Amino acid sequence: MPKSTKQSEKKCILIVEDSVDFSNLLKFVVEDDGFEGLQFPLDQADIVGWAKQHKPAVILVDLALRRKAGMEYIEELKADHDTKHTPILIITGRDLSQREVVALQLRDISYIRKGRVELDEIRTLIRKVAGYAPPRTPGAKARGGSSERS
Repeated sequence: MPKSTKQSEKKCILIVEDSVDFSNLLKFVVEDDGFEGLQFPLDQADIVGWAKQHKPAVILVDLALRRKAGMEYIEELKADHDTKHTPILIITGRDLSQREVVALQLRDISYIRKGRVELDEIRTLIRKVAGYAPPRTPGAKARGGSSERS
């Protein structure tokens, strides 16, 4: 009887980022948390098709992309019946005004500013948006040096 592979059981995170280094870092972070990290090929035009095919738990989007603005990808995803409810997390170096952030929140789009947060904050927000808490490693100690919590 064939065993199911761990890869097929993983939820995937779609990464839309044109910085190869940051995209690889995000891929490492999500895979370290047990997700499958998929890097969207920015030379492809059809993000909706990719989202429908891979059914990501979350889509991570940079706003400042070279070929096409991140908001254009988001608008395409939100306009499609099958992808409009897929959680989106904007991870960008661009500062957004409070008005822009509220407008995104009203559309269930999360935002975090690159460079002003620690990697653990990015990881935590990805988990939250994905609605996923990875299983604790047996014997792992709680952060902060306290082992009284379980």
